[in-house]
Amino acid sequence: MIDYNSVNTQLIYAGADVWVSESHGFQCGIFCASNGLASALWQDYLLVGIEDKADFDESFAMLAELAQQASEEILSDELIFTPLLPDDQVTITERSNSVSKWCAGFASGLGIGGVDKKLNLTSEGDEFVRDVVAISRMETTVDEGEDAEVAYFEIVEYIRVGVIFIHRQIHKIQKTNTNREEIVH
Repeated sequence: MIDYNSVNTQLIYAGADVWVSESHGFQCGIFCASNGLASALWQDYLLVGIEDKADFDESFAMLAELAQQASEEILSDELIFTPLLPDDQVTITERSNSVSKWCAGFASGLGIGGVDKKLNLTSEGDEFVRDVVAISRMETTVDEGEDAEVAYFEIVEYIRVGVIFIHRQIHKIQKTNTNREEIVH
């Protein structure tokens, strides 16, 4: 299992201009939007500005493994998906900032992966996407304390379950649309 610090080290080494959480969120958004069909898009997004990508094979390999891990977790019937965020030893402000970055990446991944208003998500699906965008814009300077920890846990849990839900919903809609197109042809 790939951890936050390992990915952070590789992104720093590669000179990537994205946060670890943002990169994972983007990969998850792309996967949810396209069920892996547009998975190569994350490479262009995450490693923008890197001239000689051949020098960073290890970084690419780890990011590819991270994308694979995320897709397997999202697809699992055991609901094991977890956004890649720093552990509890860092401040609540840093963790909140990472959640915000994760959501920004996820929203971008959904958009670049092809999710738009024409998809006709259910009201719950629309609400989740709106919430993700709102979380990406939230104030991340947070006072330490039990209330902040509880709120953080609840947000992460909402995201965790919401990602699985939105993936299933998008692919149910896409499958229905594909079946309709096959009937028409």
